[in-house]
Order: sequence, then C-alpha cells, then structure tokens
Amino acid sequence: MHIVAAGLSFRSAPLSVRERAVVADDEAVRLLRYLVGHCGLRGAVVLSTCNRTEFYVSCPTTALADEVRPRLAMYLDPAGGDDIAEHLFELRDAEAIRHMLRVAAGLESMVIGEGQVLGQFRDAHQVARQAGALDARLDYVMRRAVSAGKRVRAETALGRRAGTIADAAVEVARELAGDLRGRGVLVLGAGTMSALAARRLHEAGARLMIASRGHDSAVALAAAFDNATAVSDPVSVAAEVDLLLSCTDSATTVLSAAEVAAMQERRGGRPFTIVDIAVPRDVEAAAAEVEGVTLVDVDALGDRVADVSGQRRAAVAEATAVIEAEVAHAIAVVNERDTAGPTIAALVRQAEAIRRREVERTLARMPGADSATTERIQQLTRSIVSRILHAPISHLREFADDPGVALTLRDAFDVDMTDDAITEDAGGAAAAS
Repeated sequence: MHIVAAGLSFRSAPLSVRERAVVADDEAVRLLRYLVGHCGLRGAVVLSTCNRTEFYVSCPTTALADEVRPRLAMYLDPAGGDDIAEHLFELRDAEAIRHMLRVAAGLESMVIGEGQVLGQFRDAHQVARQAGALDARLDYVMRRAVSAGKRVRAETALGRRAGTIADAAVEVARELAGDLRGRGVLVLGAGTMSALAARRLHEAGARLMIASRGHDSAVALAAAFDNATAVSDPVSVAAEVDLLLSCTDSATTVLSAAEVAAMQERRGGRPFTIVDIAVPRDVEAAAAEVEGVTLVDVDALGDRVADVSGQRRAAVAEATAVIEAEVAHAIAVVNERDTAGPTIAALVRQAEAIRRREVERTLARMPGADSATTERIQQLTRSIVSRILHAPISHLREFADDPGVALTLRDAFDVDMTDDAITEDAGGAAAAS
C-alpha cells in the first residue's frame, strides 16, 4: 500500500501551466469517484487553489502507484501536450505524508505560513469524504495533516503571524500605487479571497467599488464596509479607479486587454496598477502592454514576497520542528505491520483509565461505602467495559491484516496512540474480550 502526492504547484509549474489544471469545485466529486471507482485507487483527494492542483491518493499496489503520474497527466491535459506532464511532481509514502502536512501548515505556500490553506485543505478532505473517496489510511493522514496545521497555528510564531495571498496583494498594491487613503479601488470578485482583500483595502483607507458576476454578492460585500459601492460595469467607473484588484473563480478571462485599454482611455492614461491573484487569470496577459498599466499576476506577486526575514526564518524553523514530530508519528502509524495489537492495547488502556477515574469519583461521593460495596462497583464497571469492548476487539482481530480497520476504530474511539499505548502489552485485552 502506498500514499502518493502528485500534481502541480507554484514551485513546479508556472502560472500559464497551473491555470490549465485547475479543478473546479463542481468537478471534484465526479473526478474523485472516477479515480476510486475506475482506476483501482483505494482513496483520492484533490486540492486545487491559486498556488496548486495536487492529488493525494492511496494505492494498493506499487504498479498502481507507478500509474498515478501518467494518469493525472492524461486527465489534466487530454490533448496530450508535454508541458503539464513535464511539470508534474510526485512524492511517495513518507515524503508524500511530509508534503501533505507541510501544505496544511502553510509551509509550502507562496506566503509562508498563510492561514487560508488550512481551511482549503480541510474542505478538500470533506469533499473527498462526501464523494465516498476515502479509505482509512488516507483519511488518517488527512486528519493528521489538519491537526498538524492547527498545532502550527496555535503553538508557533509562524501561526501567529500568518498572512494570506490577499494580504500580500494589498501590500504590493500599496508599494506600486502609493498611499491608498481616499483612492478608488475596484475589486473584481466577492468570494472569500476578495472579501479578505477588501477588508485590508478598507483598513488602508481606500474607497471601494466591488463588481461580481453575481451582482447580489457584490452588493452584500459592499454593505460590509463604509464608503463602498457595488458596480455592474468596471469600464463605466474607470475614471474613479486608481487601483484594480481581481480574484474571481471564473474559468475564463473577466477583463480583456481591450477593456483595460478602454479603462485607460477614460482614466486619461494615468498610471494604473492591476493586481490579479486569480488562477486562472482574470485579466488578459496582453493588458500589460497597454500604456501606463502595471499588471501583477500571482506568480509575480510570489516573486515580490519571497524574501523571508531572520525573525520569520526562526518561526519557520519552529513550525518545521512541530511538523517533523507529527510526520514521524503519522509514518509510524501508517507503517505498522501489526495494527490490531497496538490498537487493542491502547483501546483497553484508554477504557480502563476512564473506568478507574469514574469509579474514584463515585466512591468519593460515598464515604460510607464498605469494602464489599466497593468491590461490587469495581466488578460491575469492569464487566460493562468488557462488554462494550468485546465487539470492536473481535472486529479488529477478525480483520487483523487490514490496517484500515484499526485506523477507523482509532478515530471512532479517539484512541490515544502515545508511545506508551503503542508499546504496552496487550495481555489485558483477552480479559476484555
């Protein structure tokens, strides 16, 4: 059994390639069901954001793992060109698990430590679950990745200083366009990223104009800010616009070079900064050739924010240490040859700890209880625990060769798989069953 991570990211492929490989939300479920139902994979997840389109899959054999990359190349580029195939990366087993945890923690993001990717990762996990495309092993690694991402955000300086692509876009816009106080800024899009950018622009004192294909969503977003209005035609308000920031989920160009030229004509040709953080791009690349226009796409944005300060390097090191500890634990669990034994031991240990704690609480409220009463309570609670554990332990023993069963039960019972739990002798399990 292999865990494979494969796909495209800003590290492996330019924007012109990545934007052709975007998997839309309404396409993801169908694709995952195809991969699991017709390609022999045990589990599959797709994460498609502005910086990456990545697949995380569980393969029952090495032969199927070897087919993942070429299958994805055929799906993402059915015309059979070489540019997508040559930019696809593939990681397997321990390296795949490490990559997944690092992605969820923001360590593989264009803006290191950015917080939005954790939510995107969690959403991808949920979509795969709804599609019925998860086996226990992949589900476990995804859960572990989300948990690791939460730890980084809660326990490290990197999490406390986390930013987003939208934050970086506003900072770059400020660098290029100058002070934004009182300036007219047109925001194309009314989704999550656009809302984040709009909030930062509002905090910078900008006068917001918001346009969206769904005009009602533009009206709703504009209503969240003072001095913001919803507009239906970007060109018609061009004279009032000093800066344009775009981030829609459109699969096609939203603003052509001709429309940008028309906007420039209405603006009198004064300098015009356009920051386009959408993938696929909202603004036609040829718009950069219009006189007076400075066009920054998401990859150009990444080049501007690539530098990491000394303080931030220390935060990255702190977060990396957390991730490596989580990776070691995840790999140890996934690679267990005998998953049933340690799981039974940990399940019995956990149930016994709960039983003892509750008995102690009960006896503390019964100061007059004699030894016979105390012993009857002990025997009764042991019997209850034994009966409750009998079915899951029998199930684990019946399917001892399938690690997925153990992983599923660990999640269902929230079993604590600490080192002590894993190594503790499972002898007590016989009595419990």
